[in-house]
Amino acid sequence: MILGLGNELYGDDRVGIHVIRKSKKEWASENEEIAFEESSLSGISLLEVIVGYDRLVIVDTMKKSKPTSGRIHLFDEHQLRHIPGLPPHYVSIPQTIAIGRKLGLKFPSQIKIVAVGAKNIYNLGEGLSPAMKKALPHIVSQAKEILKPRIKG
Repeated sequence: MILGLGNELYGDDRVGIHVIRKSKKEWASENEEIAFEESSLSGISLLEVIVGYDRLVIVDTMKKSKPTSGRIHLFDEHQLRHIPGLPPHYVSIPQTIAIGRKLGLKFPSQIKIVAVGAKNIYNLGEGLSPAMKKALPHIVSQAKEILKPRIKG
């Protein structure tokens, strides 16, 4: 599964959702074994979305003190624990993964995160910034690259 997280009401925070929509248009019809999901959920609520898949790619914005909009940082689930600062959700993604595994749920064995730098994540009602729009094709390409062993064409 490729999962785009974000809130459509807040500027560049919606980039994960845009990645999913663009990915579906570009390569979903040829890759029926890949699920394309978008969600505004966070924390423990994500469990019901990600349970049952063998591989997971999450696309979400990353809060940094001086972000560059559209800059991509690739992580696997174990690297997330080492990101400085507070998690952007009440229950972080690593904590959600740990809870799911502790509960014995069928969880993805491979989890990759495409974290996207974003400056404009708190401005209500605005669309993607010009910098994020420009970076969108590259972000989609990176997600596709991670899934490449499963992608046809």
